[in-house]
Amino acid sequence: MTTPTALPPPPPAPDERTWTDRAGLLDERARAMRALARQYMAPHRALLLWLLTLIFALGWALAVSGFRFLVTGEIVEHILGVIFLALALGATVPTALGVASGIRRDLFVGARLRGWAALARDPQTLPHWQVSAGALLWLVPSVVLCSLGLILVAGAAVSDDDAENVGTVLGTGIAFAVAGGLGMAKAIDYYRLVSRELSPVRREPERREDEG
Repeated sequence: MTTPTALPPPPPAPDERTWTDRAGLLDERARAMRALARQYMAPHRALLLWLLTLIFALGWALAVSGFRFLVTGEIVEHILGVIFLALALGATVPTALGVASGIRRDLFVGARLRGWAALARDPQTLPHWQVSAGALLWLVPSVVLCSLGLILVAGAAVSDDDAENVGTVLGTGIAFAVAGGLGMAKAIDYYRLVSRELSPVRREPERREDEG
């Protein structure tokens, strides 16, 4: 996980702000958001999520096979079942912990990014922190992965295949759908910031006091 010291600090409180004009605010805001957006939408984080998902799916398949060996097999199959379950444990637990750590990191970085974004709106500085390629890399494969996962889950739900195959497909589909959903949520959160930056600021109508 990215440590707090490796990221721009959170936006200062109103009584601690050092800039004296809007230009200074926008300049510091753009620099902070550029660093945070690059961390938030880093392509290697997407690749890591997909890799962990594949390893988890493999571990799930090993776990299903291991349980089958333990339940239906003889002594040799029992030994294989124990080996398969040990391998499954070694694959699923670290990957699940890795995904959980990534979620905590994303929540931390995303909250700090939104904190800086809330200070102002300025379409002119948007190109300084926009990471369109990284956002597309998160969004498009995540949509495909989530769709594939939902198809696998639906197929397992209506399948009349044996329990081992159904369990393997169902677990793999759920893992794919969850990973795709995480990626989609992250990309949508980023696009909401971009949309907010481009939307006009609402001005409250001035109230006029009656004379006399």
